[in-house]
Amino acid sequence: MNVRIPSAQQDRLRLVAVLLIVLSACAHFGAVSPDDRLASGTHSAAINGTAIAYHVHGKGPICIVHPGGPGIGWDYLRMPSLEEYLTLVYLEPAGSGASGGLPNAADYTFERYADDIEGLRRYLGISSFYLLGHSHGGMVAQTYAVNHSGNLKGLILFSTTPVTGKEWIDDLSANLGWFANEPWFKEAAPAFMGMGVSKTSEEAAGLFKKAAGFYFADYTANKERIDAAVANMRFNIVPYQTFLSLPFDVRPRLHRIHAPTLIIGAGKDPICSLKFSQQIHDAIPGSHLSDMEKSGHMAHVEQPEELAAVISGFIADVEKRQAGK
Repeated sequence: MNVRIPSAQQDRLRLVAVLLIVLSACAHFGAVSPDDRLASGTHSAAINGTAIAYHVHGKGPICIVHPGGPGIGWDYLRMPSLEEYLTLVYLEPAGSGASGGLPNAADYTFERYADDIEGLRRYLGISSFYLLGHSHGGMVAQTYAVNHSGNLKGLILFSTTPVTGKEWIDDLSANLGWFANEPWFKEAAPAFMGMGVSKTSEEAAGLFKKAAGFYFADYTANKERIDAAVANMRFNIVPYQTFLSLPFDVRPRLHRIHAPTLIIGAGKDPICSLKFSQQIHDAIPGSHLSDMEKSGHMAHVEQPEELAAVISGFIADVEKRQAGK
């Protein structure tokens, strides 16, 4: 039986078909494929309701990098030497750099930062990955690993601590005395202590630059190079001040981490001394501890090639063992 469709209705059907084709093409054009999400360059993703920026550089297995601070721009942690061995996905945490801020200062918790790592993993479409956290980022990485150890091919904890509060502050305060005879000490000490009570982000950034000596093993001998490295340091004081008010002690939970773990300490790091690297090592089953003896808190600046060799060696060992399973 043939049904004759009036010409006016035929025109409407043709228009609907054309619109559907156009809409489909637009949707395809606007979509971001999983491959594009890991293309070299700068990206942004909506993670847990916040725009999170990230930067992809390098080649090899995927490693998400969580910087310290919090509130410091990601680029202080750029590691070109390591990019020869890994595809580094440098995350800009909420409230720093080009990423969006959170509604309330109290929202900048370790759990929230860890949730954003998990959100980024899902956005990138990767089932497992390496995770590298430096300083505060290492605290976030420990939090993530306790909650999501099964997602990690390997964990790299770089110049960090499993605890803050009085124990950490007392150790840090005593360690600043290592530099008491340096020509910059008298100006740097009050600047370091003043960052946490700064009234503006600009003031905190200025104080950080004055206190830069405490982050390096030998600032005096390398002052010009280090000053250039921190000259454009960006800082958001809100996440940093929240961090200083939060209790943190993940030591009772570290035994839950079963991913291969590399802990990198530094013999001349007053911020997160080897004492705390050892505590992490003692608590995580099968972990490996490496000491960057000639570095302070920024071994990626002071010993970049040596640091890359330690991490790449760890990665190669993990990849070999996992391939043999």
